[in-house]
Amino acid sequence: MPDTRLTIQPMSPFGAEVIGPPAGAESDPEIRAALYEAWLQHGILLFRNVDSVERHLSLSRSFGELEVHPFPEIRCKDNPLLVEIGGKSRSPAYVFDGRDMKVGVLPWHRDTAYTPDICKGAMLRMVEVPSSGGETMFADTAAAYDDLPADIKAKLEGLEYRATLRITVIAQTRPGAFWKTVRAATPEEDPQGGLRTNATTEARYPSVVHPAVLVHPESGRKCIFLSPTYVDCFLGMAQAESDAFLEYLVAHMLKPCYVQKHRWAVNDAILWDNRRVMHAGCGNKLNEPRKGLRTTLAGSVRTGRFFDTGANVDALPLMAD
Repeated sequence: MPDTRLTIQPMSPFGAEVIGPPAGAESDPEIRAALYEAWLQHGILLFRNVDSVERHLSLSRSFGELEVHPFPEIRCKDNPLLVEIGGKSRSPAYVFDGRDMKVGVLPWHRDTAYTPDICKGAMLRMVEVPSSGGETMFADTAAAYDDLPADIKAKLEGLEYRATLRITVIAQTRPGAFWKTVRAATPEEDPQGGLRTNATTEARYPSVVHPAVLVHPESGRKCIFLSPTYVDCFLGMAQAESDAFLEYLVAHMLKPCYVQKHRWAVNDAILWDNRRVMHAGCGNKLNEPRKGLRTTLAGSVRTGRFFDTGANVDALPLMAD
Protein backbone atom coordinates (compact mmCIF):
# COMPACT_ATOMS: atom_id res chain seq x y z
CA MET A 1 0.00 0.00 0.00
CA PRO A 2 1.21 3.58 -0.66
CA ASP A 3 2.89 5.24 2.31
CA THR A 4 0.61 7.96 3.72
CA ARG A 5 3.61 10.14 4.64
CA LEU A 6 4.15 11.02 1.00
CA THR A 7 2.04 11.64 -2.08
CA ILE A 8 2.88 10.36 -5.54
CA GLN A 9 1.21 12.69 -8.06
CA PRO A 10 1.24 11.26 -11.60
CA MET A 11 2.25 13.62 -14.41
CA SER A 12 1.15 13.55 -18.04
CA PRO A 13 2.09 11.76 -20.23
CA PHE A 14 4.30 9.84 -17.77
CA GLY A 15 6.36 10.27 -14.61
CA ALA A 16 5.27 11.48 -11.18
CA GLU A 17 5.97 14.28 -8.71
CA VAL A 18 6.80 13.25 -5.15
CA ILE A 19 5.19 15.49 -2.52
CA GLY A 20 6.96 14.80 0.75
CA PRO A 21 8.53 13.20 2.67
CA PRO A 22 10.35 15.72 4.89
CA ALA A 23 14.13 15.85 4.68
CA GLY A 24 15.71 12.76 6.20
CA ALA A 25 12.54 10.66 6.10
CA GLU A 26 13.88 8.73 3.11
CA SER A 27 16.11 6.82 5.52
CA ASP A 28 12.97 5.01 6.72
CA PRO A 29 12.79 1.59 4.98
CA GLU A 30 9.05 1.95 4.35
CA ILE A 31 9.53 5.35 2.70
CA ARG A 32 12.37 3.95 0.60
CA ALA A 33 10.25 1.02 -0.53
CA ALA A 34 7.38 3.33 -1.49
CA LEU A 35 9.70 5.63 -3.44
CA TYR A 36 11.33 2.73 -5.25
CA GLU A 37 7.98 1.22 -6.19
CA ALA A 38 6.84 4.59 -7.55
CA TRP A 39 10.04 4.97 -9.55
CA LEU A 40 9.64 1.59 -11.25
CA GLN A 41 6.00 2.35 -11.97
CA HIS A 42 6.45 5.86 -13.38
CA GLY A 43 9.97 5.89 -14.86
CA ILE A 44 10.86 9.39 -13.65
CA LEU A 45 10.27 11.06 -10.27
CA LEU A 46 10.34 14.82 -9.65
CA PHE A 47 11.34 16.16 -6.23
CA ARG A 48 10.99 19.87 -5.40
CA ASN A 49 13.08 22.00 -3.01
CA VAL A 50 16.06 19.67 -2.76
CA ASP A 51 18.17 22.49 -1.36
CA SER A 52 21.53 20.90 -0.53
CA VAL A 53 24.09 18.43 -1.80
CA GLU A 54 23.49 16.33 1.31
CA ARG A 55 19.79 16.06 0.58
CA HIS A 56 20.51 15.27 -3.07
CA LEU A 57 22.86 12.43 -2.09
CA SER A 58 20.47 11.11 0.55
CA LEU A 59 17.54 10.97 -1.87
CA SER A 60 19.70 9.35 -4.54
CA ARG A 61 20.78 6.63 -2.12
CA SER A 62 17.12 5.79 -1.52
CA PHE A 63 17.30 4.03 -4.88
CA GLY A 64 20.59 2.20 -4.40
CA GLU A 65 24.31 2.72 -4.08
CA LEU A 66 26.01 5.47 -6.06
CA GLU A 67 28.93 5.15 -8.45
CA VAL A 68 31.47 7.42 -10.07
CA HIS A 69 30.60 8.46 -13.63
CA PRO A 70 33.01 7.02 -16.25
CA PHE A 71 33.71 10.48 -17.73
CA PRO A 72 36.41 12.00 -15.49
CA GLU A 73 36.18 15.37 -17.27
CA ILE A 74 32.77 16.19 -15.78
CA ARG A 75 33.24 14.92 -12.22
CA CYS A 76 33.07 17.47 -9.40
CA LYS A 77 36.49 17.87 -7.83
CA ASP A 78 35.16 18.10 -4.29
CA ASN A 79 32.85 15.07 -4.63
CA PRO A 80 33.47 12.46 -7.37
CA LEU A 81 29.96 11.02 -6.88
CA LEU A 82 28.62 14.19 -8.51
CA VAL A 83 29.02 15.39 -12.07
CA GLU A 84 28.54 19.01 -13.12
CA ILE A 85 26.18 19.79 -15.97
CA GLY A 86 26.64 23.24 -17.48
CA GLY A 87 28.12 25.82 -15.14
CA LYS A 88 31.83 26.21 -15.85
CA SER A 89 31.81 22.92 -17.77
CA ARG A 90 30.21 24.54 -20.78
CA SER A 91 28.98 22.55 -23.73
CA PRO A 92 29.78 23.41 -27.35
CA ALA A 93 27.49 25.99 -28.94
CA TYR A 94 24.91 25.31 -31.61
CA VAL A 95 22.84 27.49 -33.92
CA PHE A 96 19.15 26.83 -34.46
CA ASP A 97 17.76 28.14 -37.76
CA GLY A 98 20.71 30.51 -38.06
CA ARG A 99 19.40 32.80 -35.31
CA ASP A 100 19.86 31.71 -31.69
CA MET A 101 23.20 30.52 -30.32
CA LYS A 102 22.68 28.01 -27.51
CA VAL A 103 24.74 25.86 -25.14
CA GLY A 104 23.88 22.67 -23.32
CA VAL A 105 22.06 21.09 -26.24
CA LEU A 106 22.17 17.30 -25.97
CA PRO A 107 20.50 14.97 -28.48
CA TRP A 108 18.41 12.01 -27.35
CA HIS A 109 20.47 9.42 -25.54
CA ARG A 110 20.83 7.03 -22.62
CA ASP A 111 23.64 7.65 -20.17
CA THR A 112 26.77 5.49 -20.61
CA ALA A 113 25.28 3.76 -23.68
CA TYR A 114 28.74 4.04 -25.27
CA THR A 115 29.98 1.37 -22.81
CA PRO A 116 28.92 -2.28 -22.43
CA ASP A 117 27.34 -1.44 -19.05
CA ILE A 118 24.34 0.89 -19.11
CA CYS A 119 23.94 2.67 -15.77
CA LYS A 120 20.79 1.98 -13.77
CA GLY A 121 19.66 5.58 -13.41
CA ALA A 122 20.61 9.11 -12.41
CA MET A 123 19.30 12.07 -10.40
CA LEU A 124 19.84 15.59 -11.72
CA ARG A 125 19.35 18.63 -9.46
CA MET A 126 19.33 22.13 -10.92
CA VAL A 127 21.13 24.80 -8.88
CA GLU A 128 21.10 27.61 -11.49
CA VAL A 129 18.40 28.07 -14.11
CA PRO A 130 18.16 30.40 -17.10
CA SER A 131 15.26 32.82 -17.50
CA SER A 132 14.14 30.83 -20.52
CA GLY A 133 15.07 27.53 -22.14
CA GLY A 134 17.24 24.89 -20.53
CA GLU A 135 14.51 22.25 -20.39
CA THR A 136 15.19 18.53 -20.21
CA MET A 137 13.00 16.06 -22.07
CA PHE A 138 12.38 12.41 -21.22
CA ALA A 139 10.92 9.67 -23.43
CA ASP A 140 9.23 6.50 -22.17
CA THR A 141 10.62 3.70 -24.32
CA ALA A 142 8.58 1.02 -22.53
CA ALA A 143 5.26 2.60 -23.49
CA ALA A 144 6.65 3.21 -26.98
CA TYR A 145 7.50 -0.49 -27.32
CA ASP A 146 4.04 -1.53 -26.13
CA ASP A 147 2.42 0.44 -28.96
CA LEU A 148 4.60 -0.86 -31.80
CA PRO A 149 2.91 -2.91 -34.54
CA ALA A 150 3.39 -6.67 -34.23
CA ASP A 151 5.56 -6.87 -37.35
CA ILE A 152 7.98 -4.24 -35.99
CA LYS A 153 8.21 -6.08 -32.66
CA ALA A 154 9.06 -9.22 -34.61
CA LYS A 155 11.73 -7.36 -36.58
CA LEU A 156 13.28 -6.10 -33.33
CA GLU A 157 13.44 -9.56 -31.78
CA GLY A 158 17.10 -10.46 -31.39
CA LEU A 159 18.24 -7.36 -33.31
CA GLU A 160 21.46 -5.65 -32.20
CA TYR A 161 23.12 -2.35 -33.08
CA ARG A 162 26.63 -0.94 -32.98
CA ALA A 163 27.05 2.22 -30.91
CA THR A 164 29.92 4.72 -30.84
CA LEU A 165 30.47 7.74 -28.61
CA ARG A 166 30.23 11.02 -30.53
CA ILE A 167 31.40 14.29 -29.06
CA THR A 168 32.16 16.19 -32.26
CA VAL A 169 29.19 18.46 -32.90
CA ILE A 170 29.21 18.13 -36.67
CA ALA A 171 28.63 14.38 -36.30
CA GLN A 172 25.41 14.93 -34.32
CA THR A 173 23.08 14.77 -37.29
CA ARG A 174 21.41 11.40 -36.76
CA PRO A 175 17.79 10.95 -35.67
CA GLY A 176 17.23 12.40 -32.22
CA ALA A 177 19.28 15.57 -32.78
CA PHE A 178 17.50 18.94 -32.66
CA TRP A 179 19.46 21.38 -34.78
CA LYS A 180 19.23 22.24 -38.45
CA THR A 181 22.54 24.06 -38.76
CA VAL A 182 25.71 24.01 -36.67
CA ARG A 183 28.64 26.37 -36.29
CA ALA A 184 31.17 27.35 -33.65
CA ALA A 185 30.55 30.39 -31.49
CA THR A 186 32.55 33.50 -32.33
CA PRO A 187 34.99 34.86 -29.70
CA GLU A 188 32.48 37.65 -29.02
CA GLU A 189 29.67 35.17 -28.43
CA ASP A 190 31.69 32.78 -26.29
CA PRO A 191 34.96 34.14 -24.87
CA GLN A 192 35.51 30.78 -23.13
CA GLY A 193 36.39 29.14 -26.39
CA GLY A 194 33.35 28.23 -28.51
CA LEU A 195 33.33 24.83 -30.16
CA ARG A 196 35.56 22.26 -28.50
CA THR A 197 36.05 18.61 -29.38
CA ASN A 198 38.21 15.92 -27.85
CA ALA A 199 39.35 13.17 -30.18
CA THR A 200 41.30 11.54 -27.36
CA THR A 201 38.11 11.18 -25.31
CA GLU A 202 36.26 9.71 -28.26
CA ALA A 203 39.06 7.21 -28.85
CA ARG A 204 38.94 6.15 -25.19
CA TYR A 205 35.64 4.35 -25.72
CA PRO A 206 35.64 1.68 -28.48
CA SER A 207 32.40 0.87 -30.30
CA VAL A 208 30.01 -1.43 -28.48
CA VAL A 209 27.04 -3.61 -29.41
CA HIS A 210 23.68 -3.50 -27.60
CA PRO A 211 20.31 -5.19 -28.15
CA ALA A 212 17.57 -3.10 -29.73
CA VAL A 213 15.12 -4.31 -27.07
CA LEU A 214 15.75 -4.71 -23.35
CA VAL A 215 13.61 -6.68 -20.93
CA HIS A 216 13.68 -4.44 -17.87
CA PRO A 217 15.43 -6.47 -15.14
CA GLU A 218 12.99 -5.38 -12.42
CA SER A 219 9.64 -4.59 -14.03
CA GLY A 220 9.87 -7.21 -16.79
CA ARG A 221 8.61 -4.69 -19.37
CA LYS A 222 10.20 -4.56 -22.81
CA CYS A 223 11.84 -1.26 -23.78
CA ILE A 224 13.14 0.04 -27.10
CA PHE A 225 16.74 0.09 -25.98
CA LEU A 226 18.25 2.71 -28.28
CA SER A 227 20.49 5.68 -27.58
CA PRO A 228 19.92 7.42 -30.92
CA THR A 229 22.90 9.76 -30.95
CA TYR A 230 25.33 6.84 -30.62
CA VAL A 231 23.76 4.39 -33.09
CA ASP A 232 25.97 3.53 -36.07
CA CYS A 233 23.89 0.77 -37.64
CA PHE A 234 21.78 -2.28 -36.92
CA LEU A 235 23.82 -5.44 -37.36
CA GLY A 236 22.91 -7.49 -40.40
CA MET A 237 21.29 -4.55 -42.24
CA ALA A 238 22.62 -2.50 -45.11
CA GLN A 239 23.32 1.07 -44.02
CA ALA A 240 20.40 2.55 -45.96
CA GLU A 241 17.95 0.06 -44.46
CA SER A 242 19.42 0.61 -40.99
CA ASP A 243 19.16 4.39 -41.28
CA ALA A 244 15.54 4.19 -42.41
CA PHE A 245 14.61 1.83 -39.57
CA LEU A 246 16.34 4.08 -37.03
CA GLU A 247 14.43 7.09 -38.39
CA TYR A 248 11.17 5.17 -37.96
CA LEU A 249 11.91 4.02 -34.40
CA VAL A 250 13.10 7.42 -33.19
CA ALA A 251 10.08 9.18 -34.70
CA HIS A 252 7.86 6.67 -32.92
CA MET A 253 9.59 7.06 -29.55
CA LEU A 254 9.37 10.84 -29.75
CA LYS A 255 5.63 11.07 -30.26
CA PRO A 256 4.17 13.55 -27.73
CA CYS A 257 2.33 10.76 -25.92
CA TYR A 258 5.68 9.35 -24.76
CA VAL A 259 7.63 12.57 -24.03
CA GLN A 260 7.77 14.57 -20.81
CA LYS A 261 9.35 18.05 -21.05
CA HIS A 262 10.46 19.62 -17.78
CA ARG A 263 10.99 23.33 -17.23
CA TRP A 264 13.40 23.53 -14.28
CA ALA A 265 13.09 25.57 -11.09
CA VAL A 266 16.03 25.99 -8.72
CA ASN A 267 16.44 22.88 -6.53
CA ASP A 268 14.21 20.68 -8.65
CA ALA A 269 15.63 17.16 -8.77
CA ILE A 270 14.58 14.46 -11.24
CA LEU A 271 15.45 10.79 -10.99
CA TRP A 272 15.12 8.72 -14.16
CA ASP A 273 15.31 5.01 -14.89
CA ASN A 274 18.02 4.84 -17.55
CA ARG A 275 16.97 1.35 -18.57
CA ARG A 276 13.50 2.55 -19.54
CA VAL A 277 13.92 6.26 -20.25
CA MET A 278 16.06 8.22 -22.70
CA HIS A 279 16.53 11.96 -22.35
CA ALA A 280 17.70 15.11 -24.14
CA GLY A 281 18.71 18.69 -23.30
CA CYS A 282 17.05 21.59 -25.12
CA GLY A 283 19.84 24.11 -24.45
CA ASN A 284 19.78 27.77 -23.49
CA LYS A 285 21.27 31.06 -24.65
CA LEU A 286 24.97 31.70 -24.10
CA ASN A 287 24.47 34.55 -21.66
CA GLU A 288 22.04 32.65 -19.43
CA PRO A 289 23.41 30.72 -16.41
CA ARG A 290 22.49 27.07 -16.04
CA LYS A 291 24.12 24.55 -13.71
CA GLY A 292 23.07 21.11 -12.51
CA LEU A 293 24.62 18.44 -10.31
CA ARG A 294 23.96 14.77 -11.01
CA THR A 295 24.42 11.47 -9.25
CA THR A 296 24.68 8.08 -10.96
CA LEU A 297 23.07 4.93 -9.56
CA ALA A 298 25.19 1.81 -9.27
CA GLY A 299 23.82 -1.52 -10.46
CA SER A 300 24.56 -1.27 -14.15
CA VAL A 301 22.99 -3.60 -16.67
CA ARG A 302 25.61 -5.40 -18.77
CA THR A 303 23.62 -5.59 -21.95
CA GLY A 304 26.46 -5.01 -24.37
CA ARG A 305 29.82 -6.17 -25.60
CA PHE A 306 32.71 -4.56 -27.44
CA PHE A 307 32.27 -4.55 -31.20
CA ASP A 308 35.98 -5.14 -31.69
CA THR A 309 36.90 -8.17 -29.62
CA GLY A 310 40.50 -6.96 -29.67
CA ALA A 311 39.67 -3.66 -27.94
CA ASN A 312 42.05 -2.75 -25.13
CA VAL A 313 39.49 -2.99 -22.34
CA ASP A 314 42.16 -2.49 -19.66
CA ALA A 315 42.79 1.01 -21.00
CA LEU A 316 39.23 2.12 -20.31
CA PRO A 317 38.43 4.22 -17.23
CA LEU A 318 36.43 2.17 -14.74
CA MET A 319 33.39 3.38 -12.82
CA ALA A 320 35.43 3.43 -9.62
CA ASP A 321 38.20 5.65 -11.02
